[in-house]
Amino acid sequence: MFGDKMVTPAIPERVYALCKLVEKGPATNADLRARMEPDYLENGTSYYADYRNAAEELGLISISDDLISLAVDSKTIKTMDSMRVYINGKLDNFNDGQFYAVTKALFEKDTNILKGEKNIANMGPELSQLTGLPVDAMAIRAWRFWVSYLGFGYLQDMFFIPNAKVFIWDVICSSELEKGKLYSVSDFVDAIRPACNIVVNSITARQRFNYGVSNGLRALYDSGLIKLQHIGDQKDMWEIYPMVAHPFNDSVTNITICK
Repeated sequence: MFGDKMVTPAIPERVYALCKLVEKGPATNADLRARMEPDYLENGTSYYADYRNAAEELGLISISDDLISLAVDSKTIKTMDSMRVYINGKLDNFNDGQFYAVTKALFEKDTNILKGEKNIANMGPELSQLTGLPVDAMAIRAWRFWVSYLGFGYLQDMFFIPNAKVFIWDVICSSELEKGKLYSVSDFVDAIRPACNIVVNSITARQRFNYGVSNGLRALYDSGLIKLQHIGDQKDMWEIYPMVAHPFNDSVTNITICK
């Protein structure tokens, strides 16, 4: 799902349900498949291998001699939210995979994502060109489940609106950033790398946040989770996407974690 091609059966809810089953104790493949997809459902299709593989590649489970065990502390899968924080901290391990490449490409489109094609499932040819990877409609349909769950934005039907609020906050919470400390924007970004590289370009001479990251930072500010500042005599200044109605319209020099 993350290491290579995205597949629709490997949705977050199935991965989580599988982890909660093995949290109770190790189990065989056959037992877990029977518990996740009972015969009485008679749907004639097994999705088990896809979401088991996703859980394994994320390091949530381990498989040894056909015995599957939980590979993380139980607190990691206490809730869907705690599992999300864990996964968001792992995404940079899959920077050669489809999910990473598609997400990065769409954030780099800036507001161009709001123009043209409104059904993201039809963007396969464009995304294949942008990423250099074969991306088809089925892969994009798989991507949409995870991009929403991991907090990169919102989907209205199949129209994607980038807003990285939840993802950025998860990465902040997993970092060593201190509450109440004033950070320059560059120090803030450095503290959440490499996790944030999926949406914040790591190779750029221009200090600028794209549209989706700008939306996320403003949403965190409006929620009282961070404080954005523009201090006039600071040389370390990052542009954010202009929004005339917001107090921070074009640039930020400092960020403080509030909660």
